Amino acid sequence: MYKIIIIGAGAIGLSIARAISVNSEDSVLVIEKEESYGRGISSRNSEVIHSGIYYKPNSLKASYSTLGRELIYDFCKKNHIWYKKCGKLVVGNTNQSSELELLYKNANSNNVPDVRIIEKKEIQKLEKNVDSDLALYVGSTGIVSAHSLMSAFYKYSQSMNHDYLFKSEVKSIKQLDQGYELSIQNAIDEIETVSCEWVINASGLQSDIIANMLGDSFPKLKYSKGCYFKLGSRWRNAFNHLIYPLPDESKGSLGIHLTVDQTGSAKVGPSAHWVEGRNENYDVDSSLINQFYNEAKLYIKGLKKEDLSPDYAGIRPKIWMDDNPMPDFYISHEEDKGYPGWINLIGIESPGLTASIAIGNDVASWIS
Repeated sequence: MYKIIIIGAGAIGLSIARAISVNSEDSVLVIEKEESYGRGISSRNSEVIHSGIYYKPNSLKASYSTLGRELIYDFCKKNHIWYKKCGKLVVGNTNQSSELELLYKNANSNNVPDVRIIEKKEIQKLEKNVDSDLALYVGSTGIVSAHSLMSAFYKYSQSMNHDYLFKSEVKSIKQLDQGYELSIQNAIDEIETVSCEWVINASGLQSDIIANMLGDSFPKLKYSKGCYFKLGSRWRNAFNHLIYPLPDESKGSLGIHLTVDQTGSAKVGPSAHWVEGRNENYDVDSSLINQFYNEAKLYIKGLKKEDLSPDYAGIRPKIWMDDNPMPDFYISHEEDKGYPGWINLIGIESPGLTASIAIGNDVASWIS
């Protein structure tokens, strides 16, 4: 019997395991359906360290991203993980000045530092390849190697001899007088059972399915697929900051934005398309090139359609609420619902990578 079972070995599950390893010697089992850690949502995103400018004040997304941002920077510095505090520009035209002003006010409400509205002359000094009348400058945004970050979390966990079951899926859950019994289909398709005092459901795209093995009183997810296109080599090292359009709230998206990686290579994305059913299809539809080109050329000077080529895709687990395309995280110890020792993390999409250490620290502190 384990003290704790964590379902899911993405950035959130690994960060929780890391936090537990720092604070206790509790026995931990991590169950992951992929063949290794960090293969799902956590490896298919923009790798951005978010500032917290977009999220509703006092929401979990706002508080965890503003706290998590500084924790990520500090952790990366201490553990020699590549990151770059490059800042970003949220660009707009003159007729979008009121929208930029609202975003600026929201950033102030969330206590985001180093934020200001700048005009064309300053934009040109910062980014010669960007065409924009106005921009919100956000100095605290950055980028990080998501794989290196997750590798560091995993090493902390391994240092305390946590057990990992890869290529394994939870099939059913039984509540015991004290704790839970999980039935698991392992890597050789055998069913085995394991019991524990605490279950932490950090299973990403499957998190609502796992939660509803207990009951039907938990949020449901809908998948939003996002594709990325990379820019050709002539655009390498052409940008100093991340470049974002104003968010598209109707799609619950931050819009098709430009980010760079450790090599200086640039990509644009993600798009946002609702997925019917629960189809985890990561193919990139090459016909989307027209959409990407038409949106990216609005702010990238001299962009040509032939500069773009399909790159990769990711899927976000969005809590489905008809009246709210930008829902908050759901993070809860379900004791009040009759499930002591069960913690759900559902709908952990962006800014989940940024928030990972802050969330991990909190969840670990709840376990007694």
